[in-house]
Amino acid sequence: MPNLVEPDTQFRDHFVDFRVAKTVNTIPYDEAIPQKPARETPLGNHSSKKVTVVGMGQVGLGCVVAILNQDICGTLALVDIAAKKLEGEAKDFQQGSAFHQHTTILASDTYDVSENSDMVVITAGVAQQPGESRLSLVDRNANIMKKIMPEVLKYSPNATILIVSNPCDIMTAIAAKLAGPDFPQGKVFGAGTCLDSSRFQTLIAQSIDLDPKNVHGYIIGEHGDSSIPVWSSVRVGALPLLEPGEEPNETLKKIHKSVVNSAYDIISLKGYTNWAIGMSTAHICKAVLNDTRTIIPVSTCVRGLYDVEGDVFLSLPCSLSSQGVQRVAVLPLTDSEKATFQKCAKGIWEVQKPIWENLLPPKEVKAEPAEPKSEG
Repeated sequence: MPNLVEPDTQFRDHFVDFRVAKTVNTIPYDEAIPQKPARETPLGNHSSKKVTVVGMGQVGLGCVVAILNQDICGTLALVDIAAKKLEGEAKDFQQGSAFHQHTTILASDTYDVSENSDMVVITAGVAQQPGESRLSLVDRNANIMKKIMPEVLKYSPNATILIVSNPCDIMTAIAAKLAGPDFPQGKVFGAGTCLDSSRFQTLIAQSIDLDPKNVHGYIIGEHGDSSIPVWSSVRVGALPLLEPGEEPNETLKKIHKSVVNSAYDIISLKGYTNWAIGMSTAHICKAVLNDTRTIIPVSTCVRGLYDVEGDVFLSLPCSLSSQGVQRVAVLPLTDSEKATFQKCAKGIWEVQKPIWENLLPPKEVKAEPAEPKSEG
């Protein structure tokens, strides 16, 4: 007997034009790489997946706690170079196995435990210190990423890879380039402004005495000091926060400033941030592993959008599937929002540019065969 409850797709054709007009395919990290269409897969639910978290610092531990508590995967592999501490953390998690849903926990200071992961979350890197910007971490964490990516790809060549390490946008670009042109575009992406947008929605909701889930709006651009609140997109329920053409007042600008300063505030108080980024990472993992096509602002290549020219990764609302970023939404920005986005991209590119061209070792040039010598 055929399935009696197939999805109702009678209106699907009507929305094809909307999908094409309002979103774009994922963009390769380098303009020299041909753009491939995203792999189209049927919308469905995927369970019993394997996730690897690389880096068991405070952020990595926050991710593990959130993933376990949300019952996201069947196997969770932990990788860190500090073997003794890692063993202690893994045993601590294992001893709580009676309180979560049958998640098998693996741990090692080598990457063999990550083999055949469906998703790899990279949090490893030098931590941001009090008063230090995320961009100041570039050189140190780029060198760490160069060591991590080959190992991840060796053991899990089909995994979707989520970059959480800071500075998130540049580290994501670096990871995508290290993965190479044959790795499907969109399968390496960054946590980006998912957390920034959550902070943004929460501050507005608390000010109106509403559930944050009833406030809809995005922070785009850099996960950092030059992030951009898209005030023109903010809805409280179905109501726009601003009238068409209205610019944000000083109070609203202070809300965004609070979003930018929130991480610095927490770092100054406790030395690091971990719980909120852990929960936002688990939220992203759930969308990918369950193939929900949830729209989340994450970091992806934006070259060609809003007149951005460089190979820059920044956050825009993206539809997340089992293949990572499937489509990128092109928001209708105001002139001031677009100008700020362009300024943000230029700032990121200036920091990224010195290491970008030298990121991969030069390709070996094969010597041309010598001309045969004539006899006599």
